[in-house]
Amino acid sequence: MLVLDLFCDCAPLIELNPYSVNILLAGYDKETGPSLYYIDYIATLHKLDKGAFGYGSYFSLSMLDRHYHSGMSVEEAIDLVDKCILEIRSRLVVSPPNFVIKIVNKDGAREYAWRESVKDGAVSTA
Repeated sequence: MLVLDLFCDCAPLIELNPYSVNILLAGYDKETGPSLYYIDYIATLHKLDKGAFGYGSYFSLSMLDRHYHSGMSVEEAIDLVDKCILEIRSRLVVSPPNFVIKIVNKDGAREYAWRESVKDGAVSTA
C-alpha cells in the first residue's frame, strides 16, 4: 500500500517534468548484417544508414551526407567520424569536451577510441 501511495504522490510530478530521450541503436544480426536505428522521444523508429542527433547533428549530418558511402572500411568510417568531431568542435559554441567512438559488428560492440579536447585535471596557468 505504501508503494501505491508513493506512486500516486509522484505521478503528477512525473507528468509535469517528463524526460525526452532520443537514441541511436546499433546492432548486428547473422542473417541481415549490421543495422542502425533512430528512436525518437515519441517512440518513432527509423532504420538508417547513418545518423546523428542533438545540436551537433546540425553540423555532422551534412558531413555524413557528403562523405558517407556504403561499404566503407573501418578506417574510412573512423576518418569520417573524426571529420564530424572536428566540425562539431569548430562550429558548435558549447561542444562536448570528449567523444568516445564505438564499433558494432559481427564480433559485438567495443570501445574503439576516445577523442579528448579537454584532459581530466588540466588547468591553464596562463
